Amino acid sequence: MKKKEQVKRSRAKAQAQAGRSKVDGAAGNGSRDAHSKGPSVQAASSRKRQGPGTDAFKREQSVKTAKWNRFMLIRYLDAGLFFIGLYWALMLLAFQPGIAMVVPVLEIVIALAVMVEVFTTLSSETEYLVWSHRVLVASCALSAVTLAATVLVGEQLFFPFLSSKMVGAMFCVALIAVKLIIIHRIVLVRDRRDKRYALYQKVLKYNS
Repeated sequence: MKKKEQVKRSRAKAQAQAGRSKVDGAAGNGSRDAHSKGPSVQAASSRKRQGPGTDAFKREQSVKTAKWNRFMLIRYLDAGLFFIGLYWALMLLAFQPGIAMVVPVLEIVIALAVMVEVFTTLSSETEYLVWSHRVLVASCALSAVTLAATVLVGEQLFFPFLSSKMVGAMFCVALIAVKLIIIHRIVLVRDRRDKRYALYQKVLKYNS
């Protein structure tokens, strides 16, 4: 009888120890899960704190808006160049489709390239639109060649929809003038001599 009681007691102790080890293991796993979930939960909460309506989000948007305003004139004039090129291409397509359509198509492509580079400045520290500067200089040369061809040959080559070659020449001069204004504005922003730079600095200082 005593041996049976000792065997029962030893079994009971073994079962009790096994139960305690399971409880300890579950507690350890729970703590490890809590630690592993901790950083992800913190990251999620930080993302929520940076979402719309938070102070950090408002500060970020105000800085982007101030920087975006520095390129406002460039954006508006470049949009004008795009629609002028589009109108020119459509009129050539209607009146005289041919090799001359290469010029307005290039005007459209250049205007789109400038707009894309302006948009990329929002997500970077870039202030100088280096590629826009270069392609606009090349575009001015293209417009100058078009102007010379219009004066020498007449409006039939590039402007068959206009009344005279003088109107076509004035059209080319206007294009060159707009491009030179954009180039001048790009240089001002690059050198931080634009009028909106002071406001941009104030916004940066206020939100720092």
